[in-house]
Amino acid sequence: MRKGVALLITITVIATLLALIGVSFSYLERAKKDSSNTASIIQANIFYKDISKTLITLLKGKNSQDVISTLYLAPQTIAEQDGDFFLTIGCEPLSNGVNINWLGLGNDKKNLKKYELATTLFDEVVSKYDVEDSQTLLQFIIEDIEGKSKYRRLKQKSGIVSKSQFDMILKRYFAESSDMKVFSIPWRNYFSFLPKDSLIDSNYLSAEFISLIFNLDLISVQEEWIAGEDLSKFLQDRGVDMTLYDKKIFSSTTLKFMECSSSYNYDGKIYKFSFNYLDGRVGYFEFYGEQ
Repeated sequence: MRKGVALLITITVIATLLALIGVSFSYLERAKKDSSNTASIIQANIFYKDISKTLITLLKGKNSQDVISTLYLAPQTIAEQDGDFFLTIGCEPLSNGVNINWLGLGNDKKNLKKYELATTLFDEVVSKYDVEDSQTLLQFIIEDIEGKSKYRRLKQKSGIVSKSQFDMILKRYFAESSDMKVFSIPWRNYFSFLPKDSLIDSNYLSAEFISLIFNLDLISVQEEWIAGEDLSKFLQDRGVDMTLYDKKIFSSTTLKFMECSSSYNYDGKIYKFSFNYLDGRVGYFEFYGEQ
């Protein structure tokens, strides 16, 4: 069954999704009454707050793993029978990569394995994509991790806490080196951008990550790896050297760090917003406007 995807939606998963649908329709009716005076951004905030509350409740339950895997599989759509309203919600994992902040753990004896894994991956990535001045790029990354960069606009704790913050580092590197290759690297396939204490959601790693770090043929991994499967078993079945696979770093349990996006129609137009769910906390709301 490795070649195909067999999806068994249990009664518990259906029940949790129905709970989300029930809440969605309750605020739909409320929104309809005020739709003539409600701007799309306000509408998005209403949806965001209610969906967030529902997710927090559902993901505290014993069936949270089923809920997450269902949301990862494909966006869930809520629609009226007459077709006047629809809302979709889908999520992607945020911790399915080596934490970029581990590059700053070189002097932390308790976390040397994390540091070694991060530096190994960084070296492999910059070599694979032929980055021209990897040491300067690494220097800029370390400066942000340690909070020493003069370009940090906001007063915040040290560390790289979002992909957008990392993108600013790439722009600084480009201004210094004129090397555009860094923009063609799918960084999220390899690294995560969360607080340094987070682990790796091993069962949702990208094929590119698995191929690079465990020295497997990329095409074979793309054909055979199914996100959500047991990575440890996948590697062992292929005789992989498990030296880099540390159970204290690679979590076999699905982690509750994800980015969710939602699309909805309002006044005949489609709008989109996103937010992050970070192990019981919701934030980083972003409204994308009309699609």
